[in-house]
Parts: sequence; structure tokens; C-alpha cells
Amino acid sequence: MDGRIVALQCGVYTVQVGEQFLKVHARGIFRNKNIKPVVGDYISLDSSNKIIEKIYDRKSYLKRPTIANLDQILIVHSMCEPVFSYQLLFKYLTYCNVNGIEAKLILTKTEKIEKETLLEVRNTFEKLGYPVYFISNKTKEGIEEIRKLFNGRITCLMGQSGVGKSSLLNNINENFNRDIGEYSMALGRGKHQTKEVVLLPYEGGLIADTPGFSSLDLCLFKEELAQFFPGFKNRFINCYFSNCLHISEKNCEVKKAVEQGEIPKIAYEIYLKISSEASFKNERYQK
Repeated sequence: MDGRIVALQCGVYTVQVGEQFLKVHARGIFRNKNIKPVVGDYISLDSSNKIIEKIYDRKSYLKRPTIANLDQILIVHSMCEPVFSYQLLFKYLTYCNVNGIEAKLILTKTEKIEKETLLEVRNTFEKLGYPVYFISNKTKEGIEEIRKLFNGRITCLMGQSGVGKSSLLNNINENFNRDIGEYSMALGRGKHQTKEVVLLPYEGGLIADTPGFSSLDLCLFKEELAQFFPGFKNRFINCYFSNCLHISEKNCEVKKAVEQGEIPKIAYEIYLKISSEASFKNERYQK
């Protein structure tokens, strides 16, 4: 019997098989092989013993938050409270690039910010190819446009605690945050508290609600950052030096794009800062 893991709590997996939800455990062999089933995994189930016996190949995998088989990540970030951070957003986007998952930006609490500032932020990221959506969970502005992004896709909401992920979910579908509905009952969910990853059904797809976190450590080498930083990948392959770090090298396509305004200066300045704190690949192996 095949199904999909939609929740994990205290070592017990909730698996959806058709319209049915089963509470199951995983075979000990996974632990012996240092493999762990995660939310989003497609699995084969020994239904008589309620044991996960096989994990099917994953098309994508995130270590933090731990989830598999995503189609896209919606990065939810506040324009204020908590403070807006270009650096954190570029870290999120780099993380998505490293994992090969499409990313979009949803910026919340826009009712408190001047229009000129919002346009500046939007232009910065859209210049690099990332769609930007502004919403206000308070006034409901922008919510209808956001609803369309989830249709038929497996989506993860990622962002800091307090940016409005839970409010966004509740505005999309009020049942997500309330102790009603067959799905909430099956998952054992009461009033919404995001402590672990859980998949919520919506418009033919699934939304992964995830715990918030205050920071994101990329743990990348300088060489990796030079390849996966937003706006760099398609240009990196055309740099004169194959190991170009886009700092002092000649004939660098990334620096040329910065000079021509194709890559925003704020993006390049943040890249330099993050790169200065990263290690070279060979240095890390020597430790």
C-alpha cells in the first residue's frame, strides 16, 4: 500500500492513503542505514502491521526544515517587526538555489511601509528573476493573488517566527488554524501551533507549514556561494576563471553584470559580506 507522509510527531508518522489517515512507525532497518522518513516522502506501507517499509526516490529534499518532494518554496518575510533584512532574504534564496527548488518572495505587513520602499525592494529581487508578492494579513490586501500560487503544487512556507506565516495560512483557509475539519482531526491538530512540519491540503496541492527560525546558517564554501548566490548561476559559467569568486578576478561576468546594473549593488555587497565569512574548500578539509 502506497501513501505519503503528511505529518510527524514524537516518532509517529501520519500517512495519507487516499482519503484515509494512518498513524504508523518506520522499520528499524532505516535507522540502521542512517535513513529517516520525512514529511513529504512517498512510501510503501505494510498496512497490516502499520509499518513504513520503503521510501521512494525523492525529487527534492530540505534538511531545514526537514521535508521532501517540494515543487516550490514561498519565502515569507516581514517588511517590519521583525525587521526587514536583505541579507537574510539573500541567504534564503541561496539556500533554495543550492537545493534546486524554485523560490518566490511573499513580503508581509506592507500596510506600514511607504510605497517607494516597497517598489525598491520589488525591483531588487525581480531584477534577479524572483517574483515578489506584497500582502497585508491585517487588511487582506494581496491574499487573493497568493491563493493562486498553491494550485496543484507542493509548497513550503519558509521564514522567521513572527513574520505572518500562520496568519497567511488562516487568511487562505480559516480551517487551517481551527480545531475543525476532518484533516485537522486526523492529524490530531488543535488550535494552530507550528512546532513541526505538517502538510495541509489546498486547491489540489499541499502546503507545508513549518516552524519559524531566526537565522539561517548556509554552511557553504566560498566556491559554492560564488555559484549559487542569487543571479550568479547563469553568469558564473561564463566567467574567464572556472573557480571565479567574483571579487578580484579579471573578466568576471558577475562583476560586469553589477557594473551594468543587471545585478543590484545591494545584492553584490551582501555577497561580499557573506563570502568574507565563508571558508575556502581546501581550508575546511584541512581542519
